[in-house]
Amino acid sequence: MRRLLAALAVALPLLATSPAAAAEIISAFHSVIDVARDGTLTITETITANVEGREIRRGIYRDFPLTFLDENGRRARVDFKVLSVERDGEEEEHRTEAISGGIRVYTGKADVFLPHGEHTFQISYETGRQIRFFDDHDELYWNVTGTEWIFPIEEATATVTLPSGVRAQALDVFTGGYGATGKDARVVEEGDEIFFATTRRLRPQEGLSIAIMMPKGSIDRPSAGQENIWWLRDRLTLVIAAAGLLLVTLYYGRAWVRVGRDPARGVMVPRWDPPDGISPALVNYVDNRGFSGEGWTALSAAVLNLAVKGYVVLDDLKNAIVIAATGKGGVEQLPTGEAAVMKAIAAADGRLTIDRANGKKVEAAGSGFRRAMEREHRDKYYRANTGYIIGGVLISVVSLGALFIFGDLGEDKIPLVFVPVVFAILVSTLAVSFGKSLRRGSSLARRILSIVVLAFIGFVLFSVFSSILAVVVLSASEPDDLALLSAIGGILLVNLLFFFLMGAPTPLGTRMMDGIDGLRQYMTLAEKDRLNMQGAPEMSPRHFETLLPYAVALGVEKPWTETFDRWLLAAAGGAAAAAAYQPAWYHGDSFSPGSFADTIGDFAGSMAGTMTSSLPPPPKSASSGFSSGGGFSGGGGGGGGGGGW
Repeated sequence: MRRLLAALAVALPLLATSPAAAAEIISAFHSVIDVARDGTLTITETITANVEGREIRRGIYRDFPLTFLDENGRRARVDFKVLSVERDGEEEEHRTEAISGGIRVYTGKADVFLPHGEHTFQISYETGRQIRFFDDHDELYWNVTGTEWIFPIEEATATVTLPSGVRAQALDVFTGGYGATGKDARVVEEGDEIFFATTRRLRPQEGLSIAIMMPKGSIDRPSAGQENIWWLRDRLTLVIAAAGLLLVTLYYGRAWVRVGRDPARGVMVPRWDPPDGISPALVNYVDNRGFSGEGWTALSAAVLNLAVKGYVVLDDLKNAIVIAATGKGGVEQLPTGEAAVMKAIAAADGRLTIDRANGKKVEAAGSGFRRAMEREHRDKYYRANTGYIIGGVLISVVSLGALFIFGDLGEDKIPLVFVPVVFAILVSTLAVSFGKSLRRGSSLARRILSIVVLAFIGFVLFSVFSSILAVVVLSASEPDDLALLSAIGGILLVNLLFFFLMGAPTPLGTRMMDGIDGLRQYMTLAEKDRLNMQGAPEMSPRHFETLLPYAVALGVEKPWTETFDRWLLAAAGGAAAAAAYQPAWYHGDSFSPGSFADTIGDFAGSMAGTMTSSLPPPPKSASSGFSSGGGFSGGGGGGGGGGGW
């Protein structure tokens, strides 16, 4: 037993130091840096690493940043070209791929695995624009190893050769992680050659950086033409974004002047009948420049008009609305939308119930109504100019595509793009909503000016907020990054605003809008003003019921029913007359004096909501995951991850 224990005591230390237990480390990292008079650096890195088949299996990879901070503290792009790659003194196959802010060089082949043990990799490359030119000196500030190695580095050294006749004025060295100021290294200067070497082991994510101050003029400063080319290359992303914003704005501006400007409006005067005798549904369609809310308000107005004319009877059952055909015939030709409604009622055996149980029938009735209206009236009163909008969207897509393809929009800046997207949607929505709220009784110039001014204010606020967010949260402190956000946000904002502004009424639509505005004003006038109108009909149940569908179509059913309620109470018989009134086309709660507006007004105004709530719910998206809650821990489909080579 003692012999066995003694053998184990001898064997265990040997096993611990055997190749099977060896660590993957970089035993030596040596960089030879030759500085040319024109500022070009030719560098050869010799990296000796122990390969154990864990992280290093086929070879190593080396990441190189393609940007640096110039003497003005601005981020600039540098030149970079791989000259050769070797392993153990022989030429080695390699490949490169773009990474965020730089390039990655892989040594080796995917199907060739390295034997375990020590291997020496040599990467030679050329890089330019790495010299910083200050007022009183030229400077090489060089991160020799980088600070993102996952392996420790036993020793890092660098040999720098300056141009002939150039002597360093000052030298400095830094070791440690990113941002550290340690000086665990020694420096030896011999003529135009300077040697740097670490004096301690570098842990993972630690590196060696050097700084060499040279007399002013040691390195040839680039010409003005070369600096202009570099300026353009450094800001290519911003230039593309700004050019895209300008191009999109000019395109939409010219298109709006050509087809998007509304014809001059006529003089609006109150009137008590619809222009050209058009139906309530068509009044809603023209007034909203198409269907709003998927046309349910227009459909409700059409149903009420059919009821008032005696074609249907409405039963208000609180939990449902029943539209029943009366069987009325005659020679009257119904407007398109109302004819579609009667067709849907006939398909339901003369009795269409609006509730959740009959949601599919209600949905079919709404679809048939919208199709019939669009088929007859599309582009007759209003042109959306969709082709011009599509043209603007295509220009925007090309501009943003060029931004991502040709610009330097690295992965670290991709999250910033979401900032202008969110704000552009928010600002344009608020601006358009505000402009629509001014549509009633406001001139075209005032509406457009209000939208543009509000959008501009929002754009300024967006620029300020995105700057703060980018600096504080996303660490994008460079002015060019902030200007880039503004340009991208501007492109989206212009598209969303002109989506609203590009459409324009036709001359016929403009004339109809003038008449519709007059009808709306009549139904919202105070009683004394209405009585002062020459030729205006006196209020009566018939007059009220005739205009009620139009009031619903224009969203003024409340003031119109309140006016009728007051008339009922003031009429002969007072409360008795009001209590006795019951429209033949509506079966519901009985009315009490002063309650008519609350009852019939609420019913008429909420009919569209009742129709919407009766629709079947939209289909659920696919989920599964074999759990009652729909799955997850990452969701379905592919996910991301990786590492090693």
